[in-house]
Amino acid sequence: MDRGTDVPCAICGPSRTRRLYTKSGYDIARCVRCGLVYATPRAPQQAILSRYSAEYFRNEYLPALGIVNGNYDLATFDKRYAPLLRLLGSPSNRRLLEVGCGAGFFLKSAFRAGWRVTGVEISAEASRFAREQLGLDVQQIAAEALSVPDQTFDAAVMLDTIEHLFDPRAVITSLARALAPGGTLLVATPNFRAVSRRLLGRSWAVLSPLEHMYYFEEATLRQLLHACGFTGVRFIRENPSWTPLETMNFTCTHAPGDLRSRIAALTSRIGGIPLARTIQRRGRQDVLLTIAERA
Repeated sequence: MDRGTDVPCAICGPSRTRRLYTKSGYDIARCVRCGLVYATPRAPQQAILSRYSAEYFRNEYLPALGIVNGNYDLATFDKRYAPLLRLLGSPSNRRLLEVGCGAGFFLKSAFRAGWRVTGVEISAEASRFAREQLGLDVQQIAAEALSVPDQTFDAAVMLDTIEHLFDPRAVITSLARALAPGGTLLVATPNFRAVSRRLLGRSWAVLSPLEHMYYFEEATLRQLLHACGFTGVRFIRENPSWTPLETMNFTCTHAPGDLRSRIAALTSRIGGIPLARTIQRRGRQDVLLTIAERA
């Protein structure tokens, strides 16, 4: 196995790291200076990009969205994404860019709500679906290759994308340039401080260095956004639409049925909504949901 490539911290640059986990033969480590957790040494780029195959899109990605045999209901997605769109404010005559838009269902809901939308997506199969099935303006390019005129957009979105990026600092800096002053950036990513990680341990499925390059907490995501030109960073902790399972997903494990996953399942079921709300208030839910403004 290729040992991989040592990667500098996206916040600090070259820095010492402390190994936390080893999975699939590659390390996940924490920067001793700023606390950012990331995969280093990193697996070869081709091994990581192979994850975005047509087979994955058809057999894993679409079924995970509830799409079987090509059947989908746009109204269902509109309902799912309405709380996120409300965080972006009025869509009136405003432009939105989504980076890592996948098949384009969030972007389609934004369009149906009144936004003028554009997307970029690295997967050929997903970007083709967005264009041909949903009629969206989506380019197949890597996020790191994003190049748009300055101050083109009023809002930008990355949903479960930043953790996959090879160079998140470069991408967020590009988004700062692409947004008009006061423009809004919305980011959702797995929360490294989640109770789920504590309960599920090394088997927590988010810990996947062949897929996820970066693992953020509130402190490190705030540092990165500030460094890239964003201000007013705030985290949405208490979301009434998050169910107990969405707050602490005990099924998100590479070892279903082991003792840890059974304990996590029991904890979630017994605790129910009161426990979920407590976890959210303490910032220990599965998802970091973040809003920031372009300075």
